[in-house]
Amino acid sequence: MAEMRYVIIGAGAIGGTLAARLAQFASTPPLVVARGDNAVAIQASGLLLRSPDDEVRVDAPVVMGAGEAELTTDDVLVFATKTHQLQAALLEWVDQPVRDSSGQVIGTAGELLPVFTALNGVEAERLALRYFRRVYGVCVWLPAVHLAPGEFTVRIAPVSGLFIVGRYGAPRDEPDAASDAELLEIIRGEWERSTFRVQLVEDVARWKYWKLLSNLGNAIQALARAGDEGSSDAEAELHALAREEGLAVYAASGIGIPSDDEEELWRGEIFNIRPVPGVDGPLGGSTWQSLARGSGSIETDYLNGEIVRLARLAGVPAPINEGLQRLARQAAAERRAPASITAEELKRRLLGE
Repeated sequence: MAEMRYVIIGAGAIGGTLAARLAQFASTPPLVVARGDNAVAIQASGLLLRSPDDEVRVDAPVVMGAGEAELTTDDVLVFATKTHQLQAALLEWVDQPVRDSSGQVIGTAGELLPVFTALNGVEAERLALRYFRRVYGVCVWLPAVHLAPGEFTVRIAPVSGLFIVGRYGAPRDEPDAASDAELLEIIRGEWERSTFRVQLVEDVARWKYWKLLSNLGNAIQALARAGDEGSSDAEAELHALAREEGLAVYAASGIGIPSDDEEELWRGEIFNIRPVPGVDGPLGGSTWQSLARGSGSIETDYLNGEIVRLARLAGVPAPINEGLQRLARQAAAERRAPASITAEELKRRLLGE
């Protein structure tokens, strides 16, 4: 297999961190697809990445849309948008022409290029498979923050994050399966040289459902702040209730997930969040960052909302996740700042106390 170029679609916290480390260590710089001020900053000054152990500024080519990418058969598409932004991104890229080494157009991205979905939730792979033949799910454990154009912060080191990766959908035949295995081994080698840990699995969906349980707390972190005495306890209680509700919905839906012990074998040793020199102020997860940037939209319809969807299909209640989904969506639409109420107040709103 020829030397690959990674096309990172979405230069937010995950995509920006991945792109910066690949630009730092991979043999071929990634192509970064960004928008607005973020794209302008990367074009002008590169990607600035801070971690507990280092600060690097690296250059990488950047484009603002699919039409500028000039795709070839050596490209790998990595979607790192939020789930609610993914449908538009897939439609933008699926019918882009792909050229061979002679410059001849031989097909489209949907027909020819592998796609990796490096984003939260469990809907991305189902969406991508409608358009792309080869889809690989990525369960992402990467505590990164993106608040300023061109600047990214990852809060662990020396490993920058964990990616659990596997094919979504079955190979068509033995040559397709062999191509799968070769591609995934190359991905593992190059991404691990770029400071990430990569685990290859056969059933990536069960890992993404496991990660979803953690992401049910994103809305709580985004909405609530520490304040009156006991508010931290209230936040922990709400997250536990949302998680227990998710587990009950999984059981009613027949969805199996890895055990906590199985996951801890991979994630526990590397996931030690530490202070990052030069980075001050509160730092939250992806949902918190959406409110902090005042984006006007939020991913929780595909996080807590996934539990709500499954609950309605199974005929079981999910009031905690339904309430979190509604309140997070309203906060985003009203462009409220993160942590605008206390955890105790959030608890009263959700439990009617």
